[in-house]
Amino acid sequence: MISEQQEVARYRVAEQIRAAELRAQRKELRESLPGEARNGRARHELAGVLRRLADRLEPQPRHRRTGLSVVR
Repeated sequence: MISEQQEVARYRVAEQIRAAELRAQRKELRESLPGEARNGRARHELAGVLRRLADRLEPQPRHRRTGLSVVR
């Protein structure tokens, strides 16, 4: 009889294998597409990378200090 930890580990490994197989299938499909479709995918990936970079560069909200407020 296997322990609960072993069962969880086995499940995680099975999920990782399934995900790797799906990635391989998608890669094969992308490589079999004509050139124009591949270029579109590359642009899509580049847009995602640029979006994530822009998110990192945006100023993060700062904690407002509790103190004297400016009165108009």
